Amino acid sequence: MDDVGVAPGMVVGEAGAGSGYFTLPMARRVGPDGRVLANDIDRRALAALERSAKAQEVANIQVVVGEVDDPRFPRTDLQLIVLVHAFHDFTKPVEWLQNARKYLAPGGKVAVIDRDPVSSRESHFWTRERIAGYGKQAGYELVKALSEDVDHLVVVMKPR
Repeated sequence: MDDVGVAPGMVVGEAGAGSGYFTLPMARRVGPDGRVLANDIDRRALAALERSAKAQEVANIQVVVGEVDDPRFPRTDLQLIVLVHAFHDFTKPVEWLQNARKYLAPGGKVAVIDRDPVSSRESHFWTRERIAGYGKQAGYELVKALSEDVDHLVVVMKPR
């Protein structure tokens, strides 16, 4: 979260949130003055996330059912959209990124956090070059690319 700039009070969208592995800690990080819009195309995963949030008394999460090519966030003021261990499974990554732009506030960014296929030797995941390439096709520019630990990479992009 430090690498992508998640801070108290932020409005953040998370795409591919699933049952909340990253969502719940991120909601705690943005705090009661912030908001996390947790998006997925899997309604059952989102229902599990809602149950977990309620059980853990985390009240600043809103679940959002998206589509394959559009996250369908109900706001246009997101400071950050985060994708954790999800982007490599997107079937329409360029179209999704193009549609995601309309939900970002001016200066907003998209951060992809995923397994690094080079260091982890898991070919299922995408390289930073491939991720940045999809971003470029969708009208984004690379802000930074990190490999903070041996198995993960972080790619941060913003609309051009």
